[in-house]
Parts: sequence; structure tokens; C-alpha cells
Amino acid sequence: MTKVQTETGGQWRFGLFMLFVLCIVCSPFFINRIARGAPDVVNGTIDFSRWGALSRPVQLDGDWTFRWEAPVLPQGAPPATMRVPGVWEGAKGSGGAVLPGRALVRYGVTISGLQPGQYRLFFPTIYAANRVFLDGREVATRGQTGADAAHTRYQWRANDIALVSDGRPLHLEVEMATFLHRDNGMESPPLIGLPQAVGDWIGMRWAQELLFHVSLVLLGLFSLVAFAFRRSDRASLGFAICCFGLLPYSAVIGFDNILLMIFPDLPLMPLLALLYTSTVSALLCFLIYTNALFPAERMPRFYVVAFTAVSLLIVAQFASFFTGNTWAASKVNSFLLYAVIIVFSYIMTMLARAVVRRRSGAVAFLLGIAVLFVSILMLAIVAFGVLPSDKVPGLDFVDYGMLVLLFSHMVVLAERWSLATDTAERMNDDLRQLLDVNLAITSEMQLETLLTKIVSVTTNILNADRSSLLMFDEKRNELQSIVAEGVTGQNIRFPAGTGIAGHALRSGETVNVPDAYADPRFMREMDARTGYLTKTILSMPVTTRDGKRIGVMQALNRVSPGPFDAEDEARMGAFAAQAAVAIENATLFKEVVASRNYNESILRSMSNGVITLDREGRVTKLNDAACAIMGVTSEAAVDADWRTVVARDNPSILTEIESVAANGQAKTLLDTDILTLSGDTISANLSIVPLMGDTRQEGLLVLIDDISQGKRLEGAMRRFMTQKVVDQVLSQRDDLLFGSACEASVLFADIRNFTTMSEALAPRATVDMLNEIFTDLFEAVAESDGVLDKFIGDAVMAVYGAPLSSGRDPENAVASAIRMQEMMGHINIRRAERAEPPLRLGVGIASGEVIAGTIGSPKRMDYTVIGDSVNLAARLQDITKFYHADIVVCEVTAAANAGIPMRELDLIRVRGRTRPARIFEVLTSDAVPGWHALYRQGRDHLAARRWGEAVAAFEAVLAQAPTDWPSAIMRGRAASALQDPPPAEWDGVWDGAG
Repeated sequence: MTKVQTETGGQWRFGLFMLFVLCIVCSPFFINRIARGAPDVVNGTIDFSRWGALSRPVQLDGDWTFRWEAPVLPQGAPPATMRVPGVWEGAKGSGGAVLPGRALVRYGVTISGLQPGQYRLFFPTIYAANRVFLDGREVATRGQTGADAAHTRYQWRANDIALVSDGRPLHLEVEMATFLHRDNGMESPPLIGLPQAVGDWIGMRWAQELLFHVSLVLLGLFSLVAFAFRRSDRASLGFAICCFGLLPYSAVIGFDNILLMIFPDLPLMPLLALLYTSTVSALLCFLIYTNALFPAERMPRFYVVAFTAVSLLIVAQFASFFTGNTWAASKVNSFLLYAVIIVFSYIMTMLARAVVRRRSGAVAFLLGIAVLFVSILMLAIVAFGVLPSDKVPGLDFVDYGMLVLLFSHMVVLAERWSLATDTAERMNDDLRQLLDVNLAITSEMQLETLLTKIVSVTTNILNADRSSLLMFDEKRNELQSIVAEGVTGQNIRFPAGTGIAGHALRSGETVNVPDAYADPRFMREMDARTGYLTKTILSMPVTTRDGKRIGVMQALNRVSPGPFDAEDEARMGAFAAQAAVAIENATLFKEVVASRNYNESILRSMSNGVITLDREGRVTKLNDAACAIMGVTSEAAVDADWRTVVARDNPSILTEIESVAANGQAKTLLDTDILTLSGDTISANLSIVPLMGDTRQEGLLVLIDDISQGKRLEGAMRRFMTQKVVDQVLSQRDDLLFGSACEASVLFADIRNFTTMSEALAPRATVDMLNEIFTDLFEAVAESDGVLDKFIGDAVMAVYGAPLSSGRDPENAVASAIRMQEMMGHINIRRAERAEPPLRLGVGIASGEVIAGTIGSPKRMDYTVIGDSVNLAARLQDITKFYHADIVVCEVTAAANAGIPMRELDLIRVRGRTRPARIFEVLTSDAVPGWHALYRQGRDHLAARRWGEAVAAFEAVLAQAPTDWPSAIMRGRAASALQDPPPAEWDGVWDGAG
């Protein structure tokens, strides 16, 4: 489930401030340098006699003369003038005929009153074939104008024309052929001015284009980087595709057609295909991006409508392109406006909901769209004559609005990235403190100290003012404060069925109260008693593993604004569980220490030495392990003074035991050297614990854990081997300590995409998932006489044949791998029932000589194997990803498993080895498809350098098994070699395979 992030007031204010700064910095690039209040074209004439020098560009907009040239109108004549900017399609001629959009026409204007001198005339892109005439002389051509579609060729480019005036009127004409595209007329009027003025204007327009393109590219790359580092962030991926999808649109429809500058001979059809598909795809990605950005505000039905509308437009566009009719394709694209209206209506509705709910980035996003809407509105106000152009601020509104919208998403992306980083850091801090508590549980002997630490960490994690832990007293049916921050010297007790804490205990539910005094369950007398003002409360029962509720944990007054939330409940749940474990452990320890009736069979079964002393310091009891460790007999030790048994030759231990007896504080001595009565020196962990009765200290308990070299070795091996194997290994201790060479099979198994999956899981869920998987994988290893060497993160290493060979080590390794895949199938069934995504396992196996033995120091050692086969197995496991295979084995392993279905996969050179290795894929099904023979033939053709036959063989495989990735790889190799054969000395290994 996608986590919804809510921004604070400071975050969105800072985001808006950054957006404002970006807009101010870029606004000079969008100042409109066109002269305002200039004369218009009236009846085909514009007079500059009263205007003066054209020191700023002037638009030639107004009523131009209009002449119809083809095709023949059914009746009447076209109008004598036509508005620029504007279209002629739909206008009525003198006979009442409605003008069609596909025609060959001429626009004309007479420019009078120009002062003698040089001028520059700029025609923005006309989306038709056109020719420009000055006083009857052709001065510019874009494409080829004709009387029908067959004789017309488009070239969408602007025209930049230099001209000289001698003071006499200049007659300007534009011939236009519009048979290939629905656009007709002039969307933007031409400009005229002094060369320097027009040049400055052109330079600023190119600066706008550069700024817009660079912004698109940088935002697209930034979004891709965000997605690369956080694959679950689909919103960033959608926005990146949207940015790159808008580049062709901006390149073609911008100030000039940059695409045709680069590819001047590009035909109209591929130009339109790139323009239309990329634009609609960008719109679709923008819709997906917004939907992923605000998951809690999604409206599934309306989203489906918007998504379907854009998708249908894409399908219709592709269908029109297949016809090869550019005019039909442009007609289909006219529906883009409706798709934009539908999409932006959905987006605006989502944004309104997101702003109300204070979602991260919503305000900046909404502001960007609002600026774009206002800019389009301002343009429409001028276009429809609501306000004259000289009454409107001189900005290029639409371009500026688009850039503001783009910049708003820069703020959105930065804000989301910052919030994600903050969340990750907070989760890491939570995990660190949870680990600290876990460590304290294993090392802290005093329950009150441990619970005080748990409550303190809970307060810090939940950002609460204070927390408390109340224990349930069954005898009195009361809740009693064990740890209560802020309450010194007061023992708080109240009936277990009253108050918010009592409700949590009885119901077993978490109680989250946003206003304590508005809740009738709240006991106001507690505030009066403690002098504290309670506002918000989060109360949760402390439940043991067997479901027994033993107390209540409470957090009071959240420091951050608002009540405690769902995340706070989850965090408190983790620490309440830790408190339950700590209480259970401490209670059990207390019962054991208080009881003097030890069970003799339990003591004899213990491998650690146990010695109990009475108040006078005499030995009352010791087990067999203690006798063996200290070198005494039970008969000689019982009732003897403890100094003769434990501390006679160990003065430091004598001091520690006397200290515990005097102050009653337990002590633990780690890795202490002890001189036994038999004269041997051993290393041991020593715990000295006071034995408490009901009212006083009754004696001491001394626990001795022998961790000398033999014990260390035995303990290390017990984690990975059965007792039978351990006994056999220990009988050959010297060989193992110094290492022995043997033939063995090594297996590496790795969970696919674990890193990506773990990013979306809580730490506890990640550990639970690994424990579930590793439990089954260990069973698969043990069933086939394997030794579990180690866990490596989300991977497992197992060895077959070391330290003892079964005679079937390669077969056992493959059997384990197949069993692992079967177990993964069962695991995925259970995960599907929990609505969790499936998992995949990659396994690599290599057989050969290894060095087996214990590695480490005498005080910290592990049994493991090293050698070339270990490295090869690790590499084979890694390249299962490349071939999309479940199990990959080396040639030696494959030869030993002749009865198991396999196929030779490839000949590779593994990193770190110079000798090529032939590898095989184990087929987990007994049924071998017939296309495996074709695959083998293809491999034979490759080895024999018959490239064409190899291509045919692998294509035949893919026709039967389209998803067989190795066949696709081999086909690519064969096709490449067919074009560029390898040298004669080629050894059959393809670079990059391993």
C-alpha cells in the first residue's frame, strides 16, 4: 500500500517560496517585446506614416486581402478580406458558400509609410505549404504549394526575411496550400521591424525555447534518478516519461521547428506520428503521475473514464497513421482538446481534495495549473477582444504558464524526495532504538531498569510528552504503575475496569483519544492528583505470546500537532511487544531464582555448569557439567566451602562473588579465565546471581559457560550440522582445525528482488519473511545430507560433501535445489492468501575441490569451505538473473546428475576465472518440451559457426516458447555474428555472459 505523506505548514510555504523565486528569476525571459498600440491591417493596408521608426517589432495583424485560387468554389466568391490571425474554414463567401479548409489561397497586405532603410520580416511557423512574395517577387518558400494534395508538400518552418524600403509602399503576399493538414489560415501574424529589434526579439524567443527544453530534460532526468533509487516511486517514473514526451511537441510547435532543422527532409507523416503520439502519451503519463502522486484522493471511476478517453485517442491516432492520410490524422488529433479537458478536470478535482487534506506537493501543483489557466485566459481575453492588447501586461502568457507549471513540479519532486528521505531516516532511527531495546532485553537482568528504558524509548519514538507502563494485578483486580514518567514517588493504582487504560485492558483494543476531556472514560481525578493536564492519549494492552493481557502501555500528549496517528500505534505496538517479552523473561527468571527445588534431570541435561551457594557460602547443589568443568566430584563439593570449589585459585572471581553477596546486584563476567581444581585453565562466561527468597537473599547462583576452544568449535558447528555429523567432525578435530582438501558441491540460493521488496516492508515484516523462507530452505538442505554453511543477507550457502562425503554429493545438491523451488511454490501459495507478492529463488551449484575447516580466532570461529568451486557457485547463482533460470549448475554437477532433466545453457567465462565453464540449467519438471532439442541444435550451430542455421533454430524455439529468455539471447548472438562474425581464433565464449 502506498504511504500518503502530509506536509507541514513550513514545508508548503517554503515550497511556494521556491516556486515564486523561480518564477521571478525566469520572468524576464518572457517579457513580450512586441510594440503595443501599433496600427492594425485594415482592408489589406497598414500605414506606419504616423508610427515612426520600428524600433520594436510590430505584428501585422488585422484584415488582409484574401484571394481564392483552388479548388473552384461551387457558387459565389470568397470574402475580399480575411482576419489574421485566424482561419478561413467556415467563413461564407459572397454567394453564401461556406469555405472549406483544404484550399490554395493568397493573403495580401500593403505596407505603407515605412521610412527608407533596412527591415526584417519574420513569419512564425505556418502549418501549411507556403510561399512569400514581396512586390510580386518570391522571397521565401516552405515546402511546395499546389492546387491539390498530390502537388503539395509541407515543411513546417518559420521564415526570416530581410527587406529594404525606399519609402514607397511594399506589397506582401503569402500563398498557402492546406491540403495535407486540418490547420488553415495563419495562427500567428508576421512581424516587421528594424533588423536589430527583430533580432533581439528572436533571441529572446530562442532563450524561452532553451529554458523550456532544458527544464524538461533536467526534470525528466531528476525524476528518472528518483525512480532508479526508489523503484516503488511510480509517480516519478510517470513524470519523467511525461517530460520526455513533451520534448517532440515543444521542438515542433515551439518558436521554430527544431526537428526539421536537424532533419530537413523529414516527411510530414513521421513528423505528425512523433508529434501526436508523444503528446498524447505525455498527457496519459501526466494523468498516471497525478494519480500515483495522491493515492488517497483517487476516484477510480473517473480515473477509468479519463484513462479510457486518452487511450482511445492513442488507438485512433495509430489507426489514422496506418492509412497514410495526414489530413485524416490531423482531424483525429483535433479530439485532443476534449481529452485534455477530461484529464485536467479529473486532476483539478483530485488536487482540490489533496489541498484540503494538506497532501505533500498539492499546493504547488495546484498553483502551477492555476497560473497556466490564468495565462490561457489572458490570451483568450485579448484574442476575443474583451481587452485591448495594450491594456494587458506584456508577457508571453502561455509559454510562461507552461514553465510555471513545470517549475511547480520541480518543487513537488523536491518536496516528495525530502519527505521520503525524512521518513527513511526516521524509520532507521526507530529500527536502531528497537534493536537497542532487543539488546537490553538479552543483557539487562533488572526488570525495572529494562522497562524504564522501553518506556523512555517509546516516549521518544512517539514524540510524546510522557509515557507509562501499568501492570495488571490479578489478585486485587487493579492496574498499578510500574514505570510512570513525570510521577515521582507515587504508586498509582485504580480498578482494572475503569478509565481509558482499563478499557484497553478489558477489550484488548488500542484506544486512541484525540481529546481526553471529551471522552467519558477518562478519569479526570488522575490529573488532579498528579497536577498534569492530559490532552491526547494512546493506550495499548501489553499481551504475552499466549494472548494473556498483563498490563497497559500509555503515551500522553503528542508533542507534534494533532493526535496520535496509525504510525504511532504501530510503533507503540512494537514496544509493547518488547515489554511483554521483558516481563515474561524477568518473571520466569524470578521464579527460577526464588525456587530451591531444582529438577535434577534438567540440571544433568544442561551443558553449562550450575552451582548454588547458601547464605553461609557453602555449596548446596551443582550439576554434572559443573563437576566436569571444575574437575571435582559431586560428593566432594556438596556442603564444601565455595572457596575450595570455585574461587580457591581465582582471586578475581572471589572478589566478584563477595561483591554480589554483599550488595545483591547480579554480575556477568564474559570470557574469563578460570583455573580448575584439576590444574587446567579454561575460558568461560560466568554469571553470579543472588537467589532471593520472599523477604531476603537466600544465597547465590553461579552459572559457568565453558567457551574454550573445543566448546566454541562444537557450538559453531551445531548451528549448521546434525548431532551425528558434529560427533564425527569432532573426532577429527586436528584435521578440521588446520583445514582439509575434499571434493564437495557448493550451493548458493538467493531471493530475487529482495532489496526492492524490503524497501516497502517494515523491519519486523522483513525479518518475519526471511525467517519463514530460511526455515524451509534449511529443511531442504538437511533432507539431502547438506551442511548449512551460512546465511548471507537474503541468500543461503550450503555444502554437500564437507566435512564428510556421502558419495552422492552433486546429486544431493541438485535434489536440495529442486526441493527449494518446490518449497518456494508452497511459500508463494501462503503469501497469496495474505495478499503478498510472490517470491523467486535463484540457485547456483558448482562441484570440485574445496578447502574445509574452521576459520577465525580461538575465541570466535566458524566452520566453512573456500576454493574455486565456492566462487563458481556464487557466480552461477548470480547469472541466473541474466538467463532468467531457476537453477544453474556447472558441468561436473551436471555430469553427476545424468538422470535429471537438464539442458546445456551456455559456455561462459566467469569473472575471476580464465578457463571457460560450460553451464547447465536444471529443469524442475520431468516433462522436457520438444523445443529443447531445437535449442540444442541451435547451440551446436553456434559452436560450428553456422550463424544462419542458429538463427533459424532459436526462432523456431521462440515460436513455441516465446518467453524462453536463453533462446532470445542466443538468437541475438547468432544474428549479431551473422552481421559481424567473430575472429577465427574465437573460443566460443561471448563477452558479458558471465
